[in-house]
Amino acid sequence: MEITFTRFVRALRKANVRVSPAETLDAFSVLSRVGITDREFLKDALGIALAKTIPEKLAFEDTFNRFFNQLGFREPPKQAMLKSFDARISGDELAQHIGTPLAVAIQQMLDGNRELLTDMLQHAADQAHIENIGTLREKRSFELQLGQAMGLPRLEAYLASDPDAVNLPLFRYVRQYLYKQVKDYVDRQYRLHVDPTSKRSILEAALASQLNHLPPEYYVEVRRVVERLARQFTKAYKRRRKRAQRGLLEYKRTIRQNMAYDGNVYELHWRRIRKEPSTVYVICDVSNSVASIARFLLLFLYELVDVLPRIRAFAFSSNLGEITDVFRNKANDAAIEEALFDWGKGNTDYGRAFYEFRELCAKELNRRSTVIVLGDGRSNFYDPGITTVADISNRVNQFFWLNPETRSQWREGDSEMARFAPYCTDVMLCNRLQHIERFADRLMGTLR
Repeated sequence: MEITFTRFVRALRKANVRVSPAETLDAFSVLSRVGITDREFLKDALGIALAKTIPEKLAFEDTFNRFFNQLGFREPPKQAMLKSFDARISGDELAQHIGTPLAVAIQQMLDGNRELLTDMLQHAADQAHIENIGTLREKRSFELQLGQAMGLPRLEAYLASDPDAVNLPLFRYVRQYLYKQVKDYVDRQYRLHVDPTSKRSILEAALASQLNHLPPEYYVEVRRVVERLARQFTKAYKRRRKRAQRGLLEYKRTIRQNMAYDGNVYELHWRRIRKEPSTVYVICDVSNSVASIARFLLLFLYELVDVLPRIRAFAFSSNLGEITDVFRNKANDAAIEEALFDWGKGNTDYGRAFYEFRELCAKELNRRSTVIVLGDGRSNFYDPGITTVADISNRVNQFFWLNPETRSQWREGDSEMARFAPYCTDVMLCNRLQHIERFADRLMGTLR
């Protein structure tokens, strides 16, 4: 019971149900009290102990049903196919070729009883530790292991050695049926232990790939990941900022204020350092080549509004426009889509975009300002506006450039990145989600 319950808790965690060690012990105590005879009662009792939120309760119910319905050979053979063959076989003759256990199991299966095949498959799966399946590639390996343990290669050899056997068509169908049931069983185990939502492996592959090559059908799932990372980031940074704002211990005032307590330190006093608020200016190229990365960078920054200082956002392709008010007044999805629709048309012109940005913000740019540019630096052979970039860089404290292209691509075609780079505090590669996360950590560290 302990091993089965441990595997069940592991499956819950992979289905995004948060189960702590203490909750695991509580749930095992519940299991010991209610027993396993009444399945519905057991599900309700464990659900109360392990699932807290509505999404977790839904995931718990789905995982519970699939975990305790994972037996093999759930689908019976097609009776219409069996009736078309001569199902009379000699058990002793078959056992000589493929072994007694498999021969008896096949005979029982033809008589309508699949319990022995189910037990053989479950035993083989336990011996192979199928609960440790980790990747999509391992599915085929486990299929071969389970088939080998059940003796299916012997059946293959028997069919190949006697092509004129009387029951050859029947055995061919039996072979096809057995392999299919083993494959389906391994697939269910994979979905239970690795991919409980049928999307995790796809999502992990998408997150490992470049965001500018991400198919639109993955945007919703990746957006949820971005939002979750941003929330975790916000909590961590708030704790760091609280410690940083506390200041240094002012020991003279502390000693003076505690003289009334005979020198015992009961009250601590801190020397607080007041900092002028800074402003972050984000300039996003939202043309087709960079739009998908801009989408997730804007979403990440949108979710960090509680911890970032004052922020102003701009989008451009051929013309530049401010989208700060759009983000303040609309939900994140609607704001991002509107920004991409309004400013993502036309040929990219960096020189014009930087000129218009300077005209809008030149008076506010100072040594407390940080400018972030997201773009590939490809200006379609227009004037890139290098002197304008140099002027903006001289006015501000930090000038970061996030580029989805590697340095080896900077001198190809119409890329002007090699000319922009000397005026940047840093040029950082940004074509994956972890790149955005790493940059946000550095940004907020410099703005404390």
